[in-house]
Amino acid sequence: MIGKQIKGTGFRGCLNYVLGKKDAALIGGTMCGQTPEELAAEFAIARQLRPNLKVAVFHATLSVASTEKLEDSEENDQRWLAIAANYMKAMEFDNNQYAVVKHSDTEHDHIHIVASRICLDGGVVDDSWDYYKSQETIRQLERNYNLEAVTPSWETDKRAQTTGEHRQLKSKGNKSVRVQLQDLIDEVTQDNPSMPEFVERLQQQGVKVQVGLTQTGIGFSQGISYNLDGVALSGTQLGKAYSFAGLQKYRGVSYDKGRDNALIEALMQPQNLANGPGEAEENELESSQSELVASAPATPATANELELPQSELVASAPATLARANELELQLSILPERNETQWQKVRSHLAVEYSLPLELLDLLHSHSWLYAGSEKAVFTARTLDGEARFAFVIDERGNFTTTHSLSSEAAFWVATTGEIERAVIACNPIETLSILLIEQENNQDNSATPPPTIYLGIERASQLPIEFLQELDSVIIAIAENSQLARNARSLLPDAELVNPPSSWNDIWIQLIEQEQPTPKQNNQQYKRHTQDLELD
Repeated sequence: MIGKQIKGTGFRGCLNYVLGKKDAALIGGTMCGQTPEELAAEFAIARQLRPNLKVAVFHATLSVASTEKLEDSEENDQRWLAIAANYMKAMEFDNNQYAVVKHSDTEHDHIHIVASRICLDGGVVDDSWDYYKSQETIRQLERNYNLEAVTPSWETDKRAQTTGEHRQLKSKGNKSVRVQLQDLIDEVTQDNPSMPEFVERLQQQGVKVQVGLTQTGIGFSQGISYNLDGVALSGTQLGKAYSFAGLQKYRGVSYDKGRDNALIEALMQPQNLANGPGEAEENELESSQSELVASAPATPATANELELPQSELVASAPATLARANELELQLSILPERNETQWQKVRSHLAVEYSLPLELLDLLHSHSWLYAGSEKAVFTARTLDGEARFAFVIDERGNFTTTHSLSSEAAFWVATTGEIERAVIACNPIETLSILLIEQENNQDNSATPPPTIYLGIERASQLPIEFLQELDSVIIAIAENSQLARNARSLLPDAELVNPPSSWNDIWIQLIEQEQPTPKQNNQQYKRHTQDLELD
């Protein structure tokens, strides 16, 4: 069984969503109402016990595997109600209002539980670590109700063998390269080595290891890949425990960039490879390293170059003439700035989309946003902050984009810290709206999201796939463009897909209209939030 939980501020919107789906059926709970209006009115009564609690909504989804789809019958509904009651009791919601809604619109039989975090005695259910508490509860429910166990993504650190790999092992007794690498890595990490020790041990076992350490506008982006017997695999292809971040999190490999980067760089040199490559292999490795430098992943020795003005960077980078011409063409396709129109554009974005002035000013000061003629221009950038193309929005809200010559450039903003999570939207307005919604919802919530990058794209090919594969969590939150969402999901099959009932900007506007702050309060409120953003 699979379970998901989210928290929110408004009961009515959540109820409209779960009861508005085709074939949705309210099958039980602890409440009397039958419609979203009636249920919201009941929730409002208990909410008066804690009028200052903003994040009062608990929304859980429980679903069985597709192979266990149950018949739509009264007996099945009673089974789901029993599961819901046991789940809510284990999650400490046994003295709270909740409604259970069954959906039959997918191949997975599933229910939605909408509950109030406010207890009937005035207490509030603690939501710290509720995700892990939920997973433990679901494992117990699987045993109690004889349901198929579905391992949650955070517990899965090793990619399972494929059918072909099983067949090969059974018929020939041969392990695939992927399994061999997994076993070797498990063996050499038993005593929690440092990252350079880990790399050197694998090299001594005949494994070629490539570590990429790239300084980007949001910190260091690390990646690792392995090559055994001519078969190259990235860390994420082996499983999350074998990526650069996963080695530290799941296998106890220690890493300190100040201590380890120079040693790792030395180990990457061909003459230090334990398996002694021939002259042709050495030339190939040297060539690939040259290409790596030319394409911008910077070692610590060259990272300072990324802080130079763009003109100096172009002049000092080891780029070919073709690459220099390409970069010049990319820069030329950005619309011209017209600072005389900035105040008009700024005012339009604030009034039409309820984007805080402090946030707009921050983006403008870093050239993430500017006025081009009378239109707002949002720059799409690589992860190291290099502008490649632009999203242009007119006064009617229509987006157009200048031609993108980069396959990995998007409009993005990030919260401070080493990025662990990504949220993907379909344009800059949606991206900023999700950021604001999450910040607003987490003001009074102890379980704040980890450092997050929020990306707005036009095409799935613009996503930095390798970077995203290294993260603990990727959420595809593309509203009103199901094809783009499917394309993104095909490139990131482990990502979580979120389908909002309307655009994120509509949700954001509804959220702040409920609170109705004055303009002065609004600016003071988001001045603090902009200090948590990191653009360059």
